Amino acid sequence: MNEALKGSTILITGITDAGSLALSVARQARTEGATIICSGLGRTPHHEGISDRAADFLDKTYSAFEETVKAELGAETPAFPLDVTLDGSIQDFCDELKKQDILLNGFLHSIAMDKTIKAGVVIKSILDVTKEEFFSAMDVSAYSLVSLTRGLIQNQLLEKNSSILALSYLGAEKVAYHPYKNIGVAKAALERIVVELAHELGVSHNIKVNAIRFSPYTGSKAGSAIQGLAEAVEFCENHSPMGNARPEDLAWESAYLLRPYVRVTGEIRNVDGGYHIRG
Repeated sequence: MNEALKGSTILITGITDAGSLALSVARQARTEGATIICSGLGRTPHHEGISDRAADFLDKTYSAFEETVKAELGAETPAFPLDVTLDGSIQDFCDELKKQDILLNGFLHSIAMDKTIKAGVVIKSILDVTKEEFFSAMDVSAYSLVSLTRGLIQNQLLEKNSSILALSYLGAEKVAYHPYKNIGVAKAALERIVVELAHELGVSHNIKVNAIRFSPYTGSKAGSAIQGLAEAVEFCENHSPMGNARPEDLAWESAYLLRPYVRVTGEIRNVDGGYHIRG
């Protein structure tokens, strides 16, 4: 049995349902010996003055997250509410980890949001994206990697030799086969942050930071509704040298990059059956 992650505690963000790619990573990391903890979007004391509709959304989102974690990873798996756009929520999360004597050896950043996508449809061209829509996508999908990393390091919860891994997409670099627009710009920023953090944290903490671009995927609730994604899956399956990558391919590569002593950092890996080499 491969136990390359034995003794490691890994935080998995971004699990929303049984089809979440983050869940595949969590399963593989646990198979390789890691202890898994999870965080999900939910209402916190810092969500003051929000509408009833927003509160209902946060409550339902967190309930679905908790149910998925318990069903797929076991009731004993620690799960915490976390809104990465709120510094107070990040601090509360860190305080809870300290209270439970949890130190991390790495985490998966699998968080993204774009208000220009409604009911799975990209409703705006880049030219029509508002400043608020642009910066909200940047905040959730890119800057959150900085804010979460900073919170964990400042609270001395991220051990030296740790590994940070972010999930990205080919749409960060190229115009995707399906509309990706505003979120693609945010993913490009995420990848640039990965490279900068890899340099800074490698020097200061011997922490590795990498990203993976995965094949188009409709297995999760979030992905299955995205405009044109089903057609993109078929197109990439037919035009990738090895066909589309599977969630387990992503999980294997992720678990490798989360290992404590792998000397790989600043990488933007493509796990897409080779689709990225096409013109």
